[in-house]
Amino acid sequence: MTDFNPGSWYWVADDGRVFSSASSSVITEDDASFEAWKAEGNNPTRWPVDDAGSQTDASLQDVLTPYGIYVDLTAYAAAKRYTVETGGYTYDSHPIATDRESQSKIASVAIAATVVGSSFSTEWKCSDGTFFTLDEADAIAMATAIMTFVSACFAAEAAAVAEITAGTITTSAEIDAVSWPANS
Repeated sequence: MTDFNPGSWYWVADDGRVFSSASSSVITEDDASFEAWKAEGNNPTRWPVDDAGSQTDASLQDVLTPYGIYVDLTAYAAAKRYTVETGGYTYDSHPIATDRESQSKIASVAIAATVVGSSFSTEWKCSDGTFFTLDEADAIAMATAIMTFVSACFAAEAAAVAEITAGTITTSAEIDAVSWPANS
């Protein structure tokens, strides 16, 4: 019997679906690798359930995400987009955090700048710990640049998913090679 290895494990749903984390795909119950694995005395894990008690791809993805394993290529494309989107952005040579909380603050500072107008001024803390001053124009320009970047991340994901659906992207390496937006 093998010790649990999330990168080389199997999950079985009550309806007979079998997921192989090694191939990141649903396989047939008579898959040779699965049969050999079971012959070694291994038992697959029951496919997890969601809050409604259904065995969904999303419920399995929730279990696998911490291990960097994806149920399908669309889940991998979403994870890739999230990594690029929240990985930071360089605005006017300043490294800016783009995690979800920072995106909200960036939008808020642009709204404040718009409301206050030409007398607006605030210090902005960069992701490297340094500060710089934003006036009205800079606050709006920074927010616009970062939201344009975030939007481009979603557009790249949508393009990748379209190619996955069309069958022209078939590997995670091909998703990595998609034209993801630059962070500056």
